[in-house]
Amino acid sequence: MSLFLITKDVKLRSALNRQFGMGCHWVGTSERFTELKRKAEDDNCPVILMDEDFCEHNPLVLIEGLLALKIPGTKILLTGRLATSKHHPFLIHNSFGILRKPFSADQLIEGLITNGKEASLAGHLNECQLEQLRRTLRIDRFSSELVGASRQMVLVRNIIAKIGSSFRAVHINGETGTGKEVVASLLRREASQSGPFVIVNCSSIPGTLADTYLFGNERGAYTDAKQAHEGVVKSADGGLLFLDEIEDLAKEVQGKLLRLLETKKFRPLGSDRVLCSDFKLITASNVPLAQLCKKGSLWFDLYNRLNRLVINLPPLREHKTDIPLLIGHHLASIGERRRPDRDTMGKIMAYHWPGNVRELFKELDLLSVFAPTEAKSLSCREILTESALSRKDSYQDYGFVSQHDVISQL
Repeated sequence: MSLFLITKDVKLRSALNRQFGMGCHWVGTSERFTELKRKAEDDNCPVILMDEDFCEHNPLVLIEGLLALKIPGTKILLTGRLATSKHHPFLIHNSFGILRKPFSADQLIEGLITNGKEASLAGHLNECQLEQLRRTLRIDRFSSELVGASRQMVLVRNIIAKIGSSFRAVHINGETGTGKEVVASLLRREASQSGPFVIVNCSSIPGTLADTYLFGNERGAYTDAKQAHEGVVKSADGGLLFLDEIEDLAKEVQGKLLRLLETKKFRPLGSDRVLCSDFKLITASNVPLAQLCKKGSLWFDLYNRLNRLVINLPPLREHKTDIPLLIGHHLASIGERRRPDRDTMGKIMAYHWPGNVRELFKELDLLSVFAPTEAKSLSCREILTESALSRKDSYQDYGFVSQHDVISQL
């Protein structure tokens, strides 16, 4: 990897050269753009840093010139003002990263790590920076699955990394569609459990069958019990049990679950035998545990047992700066290379997203499906089915977020 710095600022050039040595190439005049293109094409993963002050009157001239040359690699705009101007949708649409001036070498390193350049970056760092790189990678290695660069999402990933394999029970709280199953999968990976990963949606268990479904039963334990049933608790022995929508768990079995968590022992329905099951527990709910306890749908003792280690997932409306990253991530995952046009992006950023990330991904699927094959971008005008973005009343009452929030920042 090489850094290509486009600037007339000699001090900035000298500072980066001190930090990254011969890996930093300076472009000080427009005539050297052709040389920049040749060198960048020879590099396996170039990173181009563009100082907005290179063009005194209109920085977009520089950006449009680079786009016309089709120079490969990661492009980052070094800016003190353009990120909050009327041109921000243009930057988003063309996948430009933003690094605000003044910035430190550490901030640049973190930005490059965010863009997946850590492997090639290592050769240009000193020992202190290498240790920072390793530490950052340990914390942020979940960013490809739990997407987001906002303070809230970084905090969630930090918590998961710190929990590691040491937890016995974790509760995940978040509205529907915020990614609770994704977090549960990451926790399972961190737990390094070789045993089974048993997922139970408590809302799908009828209250009368909750005991036998969870803890099993002996043959003849009730009228229709024609054979013995093991139950999911025993199935999770040596592994991990994920109880989703714990707010719908029947109160009749909550005391039995609490006893199991404290003693690792339980008795199947209709049996005299006491069995053991040792597993790590993950629970999840759409509302905070304290509210469930206050409403009376969760035993107070069980609340105290589950409320020890809690991961709170923010609703999408509270970290809208992550929306451009989420859009890029999802569209890439479905093989869609186009991106929303300016009008559609404005509606996406203005909408309140009650269904959170799941609803956003559904809307992106609709945009991709209904966009004409020849269209260069995705537009909500093409959606013919029921869609949040195609309804005029779905976003007008919520107002547009600030332009700063729209920018995908490094």
